Amino acid sequence: MAENSYLDLTVLTNILSDPLIGAFAAYRNSKSAAAKAKFLHELFERGAEDNFSSYVADVVIKDDNAFSRACASGSDISPYLKNAYIADLEEIGRALDFEPGEFNMGKPPVTVKGWDDKAANLLYGFYQSSGCGKFIGQYQFRYDREQGLVPETPCADTLSALKGYEREKEDIYENLENFVKGLPCAHMLLCGESGTGRSSTVRATANVFSSQKLRLVELDRDDLGLLPRLVGLLAKIPLRFLILIESLGGNARIPTCYAENVLIAATSSSPIEGFGLLVRFRPTDRQGFLAIVRELAKDYKLKLPAEELETLTDSWTERHGCTPRSARLLAGHLFACREKGKEFKI
Repeated sequence: MAENSYLDLTVLTNILSDPLIGAFAAYRNSKSAAAKAKFLHELFERGAEDNFSSYVADVVIKDDNAFSRACASGSDISPYLKNAYIADLEEIGRALDFEPGEFNMGKPPVTVKGWDDKAANLLYGFYQSSGCGKFIGQYQFRYDREQGLVPETPCADTLSALKGYEREKEDIYENLENFVKGLPCAHMLLCGESGTGRSSTVRATANVFSSQKLRLVELDRDDLGLLPRLVGLLAKIPLRFLILIESLGGNARIPTCYAENVLIAATSSSPIEGFGLLVRFRPTDRQGFLAIVRELAKDYKLKLPAEELETLTDSWTERHGCTPRSARLLAGHLFACREKGKEFKI
């Protein structure tokens, strides 16, 4: 490493592909006005001028590299790899050790504070519990044939918000719990009509286990042929994955592909071969629908006389059907009416 050369890295080389950090390296290794201007432009574009060290730390923590992958898998780290990683942290700290004047360097978070051996040990525990790379803080993805795993906005549903179908939810929960604990489990087919809460239940249950290194990956039914490729990709990642495939047709066939860390859940209107656990979501009757609406009304703190709620419910189901999704729409409609000071009517 040359005396005036900065960010000569071995393990964390990928962070230099970040436009801002790449521009920072060029700025630190050059006295040119153009390099400085480029760096400041990238800095201001990202709003990192008030705590640049924190920005760098975030990129370092989320970097997918030999050290982070080994930590996430719980593997023993060779002293050579650990020493190289620590040397990279120290090199980053050296590069950040100056007072530029044009922006605020700030302080990195505690996980990398000091950029030294202690930071490496803290990160080991972090990666072991949280996974590494793009999977840190991101729990839901879709698989795209061109882009690969693409982060998605996670589902906001909770199991407590999904009313009814308690036995069905319990079956899915127990199967997923077994999966994350490494106990016997089975691929799941959730069979029933649209609107009965099949995929919402899967997403909400997956959210429960996200802190136990479970990630949800959605695969479009038209890309079913990509399933072996996707399973092969996920098998190499030290996390557990639930693949969700929605609205499979009755003639669909799940390709034979297995990995210890991958479980498949699919929704369909009819039974399909190839799944070990069949969970049926049957339509609700009037009383079942009304029970769901009553529970949702409690959540929304809607105080309606029982007779009025029943009348509104009957009018609603004539137009919108009798599914849990319809019940949630009704409760949301009544809540909106109350918030706007309008009469409750359908």
